[in-house]
Amino acid sequence: MVFPQPYRAHLSLCISYKTETYLFTCSIKGVNKENSSEMFRRKKLLSQAPSTRTRLRLALYVGAASISGLVVLLLIVFNITKREMSKAAYAGIQTINTETFQTRDSVFRGSINIPVIGLLIDVKGGNAPVKLNSISFSLQGSSKPCFKNMENIKIWYTGSEKSFSPANMVYSGIAPAENQQRVDINRTIPQGISYFWITSDIKSDANPGQIIDAEVSSVVINGNSLLTLLAAPPGSKVIRNNKVMYSQSSGSFNDVNIWNSDRQGKGQHADIIPAANTCYFIQKGNEVTISGASEIPFISVEQSGKLTATKEYHMNELTVNSGGLIQANEANAGNAVIKKLTLEDGASYIHASSGEFAPVNANLSPTSNVVFLKYSQATFQNSFTWGNVSFDARDASDAEIGKAFKSVKGNFEIRNTGNGSLYTEGVAIMSIKGNFVMTNGSFEGVRKVNSKLVMNVGGEFMITGGTFKDVENNSTESARTTLNLFGDVTLTGGKILLNNARDDGSFINMMGMENPRVRWTQSDKAQVELCNVSVKPQKEVFLKGNKLGEIAEGRIMTVERNAKLWCATFQVTGQGKFMLSDYATLCIGHVKGISSTSDDGNIITGQRQFSSGANYVYYMNTTPQETGRFSTFPKEGTIRNLTIKKENPSQSVILSSDFFVTDQVKVSMGDLDKGNYKLSLSDMSQKNNLVN
Repeated sequence: MVFPQPYRAHLSLCISYKTETYLFTCSIKGVNKENSSEMFRRKKLLSQAPSTRTRLRLALYVGAASISGLVVLLLIVFNITKREMSKAAYAGIQTINTETFQTRDSVFRGSINIPVIGLLIDVKGGNAPVKLNSISFSLQGSSKPCFKNMENIKIWYTGSEKSFSPANMVYSGIAPAENQQRVDINRTIPQGISYFWITSDIKSDANPGQIIDAEVSSVVINGNSLLTLLAAPPGSKVIRNNKVMYSQSSGSFNDVNIWNSDRQGKGQHADIIPAANTCYFIQKGNEVTISGASEIPFISVEQSGKLTATKEYHMNELTVNSGGLIQANEANAGNAVIKKLTLEDGASYIHASSGEFAPVNANLSPTSNVVFLKYSQATFQNSFTWGNVSFDARDASDAEIGKAFKSVKGNFEIRNTGNGSLYTEGVAIMSIKGNFVMTNGSFEGVRKVNSKLVMNVGGEFMITGGTFKDVENNSTESARTTLNLFGDVTLTGGKILLNNARDDGSFINMMGMENPRVRWTQSDKAQVELCNVSVKPQKEVFLKGNKLGEIAEGRIMTVERNAKLWCATFQVTGQGKFMLSDYATLCIGHVKGISSTSDDGNIITGQRQFSSGANYVYYMNTTPQETGRFSTFPKEGTIRNLTIKKENPSQSVILSSDFFVTDQVKVSMGDLDKGNYKLSLSDMSQKNNLVN
């Protein structure tokens, strides 16, 4: 490292060891090689009070100057004692991890139940729940003195949901303090992930621009102290410079008598409505209606409060807290404006207008809810990142939604589309992190020539009613839909028509490793015509109801390399083709096994191709179960692995033809009866042979 003369240098070295992180900083200044280190300091980045001391020796050597500057050599020597942080192991419990998290944003003066910091507790292994005895936290990082800005500190529990909702309070009445406080919780929490939240009310006379922050240093679980991975994660909140008015009853927004400067109604009534730089808080149980108002600075709808907007309104900022509701009714064209909408987790927005979705900018939390009770093509002009979305309109026309709904963090539900249909056109990608649910209505995939839709569904794909198509009709050229499905598939009602695409057709891809084992449940009550279906590598699909089908003529159902299809006793049906790839696994539960020609067995499509390099598993409690007579490709009569996995030892599988096994025969439960047929083993399979 070379410095020009004169020079001043500041060196930083961040070192992580297991769960500890240290920052070493060194300032060096001077004009010649005789200068040495001016300052050296070590800062521990994690705010913790360790039960065991950590020893670290550091030697700093400065020397070896050159004409052009100074060369600095840092030599670090560690001697750190073993220590577990944020992770503990107890009898019957594999691990317990704790993490904290925060967001960085601003808050209005006068707000209540503001989440300051969240705590995640992850219990893995074992079967018994554990007891959270206490949480130790402080308001470190907040502007001092914190009691001038904060009050009513509370702790909440939201179960496995990483979204705050003020529904389950576990502790209240905590006075704000910078010093560490230990709060007794004594709550049993289950296996898996649990979330706790520390919230604060912001005083109506808090100092603008000051910081709201907190850190959780440790928890006690089952009587054992456990440090959090990071006591003070990045994030804090800044207090905004606003005046306050609180609703005291339901009524018109323009009625000065329903507003008071004190939450309990002990302050001053409003003089004029709206007043500059004022946040109007709609309190629990109050419903306020806006019907013609000049520009409103800020509105905050609190839990169980409701705002109804109609005709004309103009809001600079609207915030809806968890459990709060706004309903936007029919408005005059161009006179319904919300410059910035914030829907917190659990907040709801009902759109009951054929006009444009009012917000210009929107921050829609993942578990917020937007319901369209009425809409038209004019409604969907802007693209947002949505939370939960529902269409439930008795009065609606056709609407193109591909441009507006590119990203949905929650669920996407179609309940009713009136006399119209939802569709996309052009090239559209819709990514839905939650579930796709359709109970009624119409979705027509794509319209117009050369249109392509890719729909990614991270959760369940469920259709119980209505009509779902890949393409509007079968005369639309070069149009198709691709469904990338990461979760379960449930088709128990309605019409699922996925063979309207011409040429190569549309595609269903069962894929993704976040949920590697998924179910396909299908009822005869649903009219199903399937496109190409692929089970992608590393994915396992379990048939759980009636069948998988109908695979349309000219379309292919493929179990790809390293994928598995567990058929149970259900069938894959249709006039299309079934293809089992090399290294794929077919798990067969039908009493007749599988066949290349007959209408018996698990696979009864028009064409069938079973790979000689695939794996075949016979399972379930069907007995005696036949392997079935089937051809294999490219090597006839050859399979890679044969596994017998019945439910009890007395159940049997009977060979229906000769087999040559290249890798292994494994009987883990039940009996393999060769009968009059030959089971030949390769040299490798003879070594690995596990036949009883």
